[in-house]
Amino acid sequence: MPRRSRLPNLSHSIQRWLENFRLQLSSADAILPLSILGLIAGTLAALTIIAFRLLADYLQLALLPIDVAEDFEAMSAAWRIGAALAGGLLIGLLFRLTPEGAHSVGLLHMLERLAHHQGRLPWRNAVVQFIGGAISIVAGHSVGREGPSAHLGAASSNLPAQAFKLPNNSLRVLAACGAAAGIAASFNTPLAGAAFAMEVLLMEYTVAGFAPVILATVSATTLTRAVFGSDLAYNVPSLSLGALYELPYILVCGILIGLLAAGFNGLFQWVSVQGQKLPSWLRPVVAGLLVGLCGAMVPEVMGIGDDTVDRILRGEPAFMLLLVILGVKIIATTGGIGLGLPGGIIGPMLFIGAAAGGLLSAVGAMLGINDVTSFGLYAMIGMGAMMAGTMQAPLAGLIAILELTGEPNFILPGMLAVVAATITAGRIGRRESLFQGLLRARGLDYRSDPMAQSLRRIGVASVMNRRLAVLARLVTPAEADKALAEQPLWILVRGSGQADLLLAAVDLVRARKELPDEESYDLIDLPGERLHTTAVDMGATLQEAQDKLTESGAEALYVISQTVPGIPRVLGVLTPEDIESSYRY
Repeated sequence: MPRRSRLPNLSHSIQRWLENFRLQLSSADAILPLSILGLIAGTLAALTIIAFRLLADYLQLALLPIDVAEDFEAMSAAWRIGAALAGGLLIGLLFRLTPEGAHSVGLLHMLERLAHHQGRLPWRNAVVQFIGGAISIVAGHSVGREGPSAHLGAASSNLPAQAFKLPNNSLRVLAACGAAAGIAASFNTPLAGAAFAMEVLLMEYTVAGFAPVILATVSATTLTRAVFGSDLAYNVPSLSLGALYELPYILVCGILIGLLAAGFNGLFQWVSVQGQKLPSWLRPVVAGLLVGLCGAMVPEVMGIGDDTVDRILRGEPAFMLLLVILGVKIIATTGGIGLGLPGGIIGPMLFIGAAAGGLLSAVGAMLGINDVTSFGLYAMIGMGAMMAGTMQAPLAGLIAILELTGEPNFILPGMLAVVAATITAGRIGRRESLFQGLLRARGLDYRSDPMAQSLRRIGVASVMNRRLAVLARLVTPAEADKALAEQPLWILVRGSGQADLLLAAVDLVRARKELPDEESYDLIDLPGERLHTTAVDMGATLQEAQDKLTESGAEALYVISQTVPGIPRVLGVLTPEDIESSYRY
């Protein structure tokens, strides 16, 4: 009996602790609790990514006639076409067996959920990403590992957070933590992963957001290094940093790669929009066939392509071969991922940037501007500039160069090229990342103005006014006195047969003084102003609250908690003035 009596108390204590923790997280300055969650998110992301990578590598070696992962050059042309087409067919079958809404995966899916679904990631999409991403990598499609890693990393922390009903402002940060951890683990670049998450996903830099993201990348990179080693994603040779007189040509290279990035974005968006006209199950089949045909002609374009990038960095491919590789890789990537193959685009983007930089190095050598020893320098410049131009993320592109090379002196030419590429691509496009452009093409938008960013960071629970009494329409003097003894500012009138109304408590105080002998008080008929209200969940952000006020036409919101299913508990009230006073410039 004593043991049984403790169980309800323990459950109640846990519920109280969770509620207090949720209230802490709803604040805009919840640095400590978010940082703890960031460490947990990075750990969960790393475990998920390790399982994904081991599975993909094992299946590739077991199913394909190769002895080393990603060695598609060792396969015959028939095998390359067959593998890519079979992968497309399997992904098409996966899409046929799953709901249409589950087919959106990767970084684009994450950005859409952050923009329009309060950062909540569905589990079905994560399952499709795990299975489909593994198939795509095994089959040699022109995709990167970082897209599935980012999505799966984000889902591994976001889904448990949803189960614990953590506020939506923390779900956004946890999604960014998982994505950053996934990218960091893919390339062994923790700082670049963090910068990418802040620039492309959250589109802001705050201490409360940056600290947990950094801790997530540190914990994820530590675990993945323990399993896969601490080698960089690319075997960067000893680089010649060139002479100062090469800087004008490096500036020109940045501009040219910015043009390439803008063209790549435009082609990718066109293929993606046109592909929507095909059935969802047919798109990956067509994509698999296209990649297979490209791979049959130029095997270097298949797969993640790390081995080919290593060769480019060493200056091995001849000029014409490098030109062919660049052109075919663009076709395989825009056609494959644009038609819905569930893989990442950053890996192919770095491949294309390396090839473009290598070509520009060769042109510079022909013109006598640089010598052949600087081939790797220009290839690395191309990688950073392509990433920055395509994603409009100059800091992420620059940090990626630094972490991939491990050479701090490399930053000077890298900065010049990255900024030039970002400005050039932004001038031609709409100064938006590839993913933002795709969202806009699909009729969606992502608000990144200062007000929206500020309101998304704050949960309603941290702003609501708790001085609230909940009463029925008709109350006795005793009930009124009991409620007023708690000194509320507002009274929520419920169960009146009409919409819930908000009454200033001072109006009831005035009625008690002016009409002390009344048997009961009708809170609807009392003199005073009534505000029409509607409910908002305590996990919502202030942006959601503002949107709800606009859409419903309500004049105030009351905040509810659904800790007990089917029995919402009123916690506080939120007025437009409360929201406005919480906006931080």
